[in-house]
Amino acid sequence: YQVLYRKWRPQAFSDVYGQPMITTALKNELRTGRIAHAYLFTGSRGTGKTSCAKILAKAVNCLDQQDGDPCNQCDSCRGIDDGAILDVVEIDAASNNGVDNIRDLREEVNFTPAVVKYRVYIIDEV
Repeated sequence: YQVLYRKWRPQAFSDVYGQPMITTALKNELRTGRIAHAYLFTGSRGTGKTSCAKILAKAVNCLDQQDGDPCNQCDSCRGIDDGAILDVVEIDAASNNGVDNIRDLREEVNFTPAVVKYRVYIIDEV
């Protein structure tokens, strides 16, 4: 069983509705290889913040990137979608907001990625 919003989440930047400037900027950064060390997506509910973050995580780690979009076919893309790659971590900050959670996160970020090129942390609902 998979929740509907996860099942129908956009899989490429072109699938994200209503954010053409953001998706174009992210695709241009990926094409040129000028990726920042951190991104902050803000906005109201349902505007595609988490979706853009997941697509960006797949795109930076994709083995066959296509014009800034992830291929969604390689082992990296499929592993990130399935949650099998532990180098891409999605954290719900609303329920993981204790001091111990932050300490664990600070210790964990020191490790290099094991499977993919970049270790990505998506901290949702901050």
